[in-house]
Amino acid sequence: MKEILTLVVILAGFVLLSGCVHEENTGTLILQITDKTSDLNITQALVTISNIEVHLSAGGTSENETNNTSAGWYTVVETPQTFDLIEIKDVKEFLGSANLTAGWYTQIRLHVDKALVTIDGVEYNLTIPSKTIKLIKPFQIKNNQTTTLILDCDAQKSIHETGNNKFIMQPTITITQE
Repeated sequence: MKEILTLVVILAGFVLLSGCVHEENTGTLILQITDKTSDLNITQALVTISNIEVHLSAGGTSENETNNTSAGWYTVVETPQTFDLIEIKDVKEFLGSANLTAGWYTQIRLHVDKALVTIDGVEYNLTIPSKTIKLIKPFQIKNNQTTTLILDCDAQKSIHETGNNKFIMQPTITITQE
């Protein structure tokens, strides 16, 4: 009889404790970058990204709901990384990953510290307006799932000569979900 009573007390304890476990409503985001093939005579296009943020909308489980109290900007990467957009043609390069609150995200922002382009063996500064690349494309992070986004930069459409050996990058980036 004591054994049965002990077993009942232990089982009751497990039931009570299991009710106290709080399962977080999070998923994982993985970001990768690649570059489409280009016909330009660019031998190098170095871009140093210092920080990547994503914006969680106030939406709930669908794009139109407005019940998320965790809305705002979340940092995915805060370690500077330099990429040569020419070297990563047709190759997926890891940008970073983070566990994020589940929900709909509306924007990705890449903060750029420095950008250089080499054309015909000569290196030039590559201007990026506001030093921020803003990507507006909704995506969803689902609870306990991994979402992989590929940022595909098209150097041919993105890099332009403005005259006097000055170049500007107006990023043309396609976001695909894997």
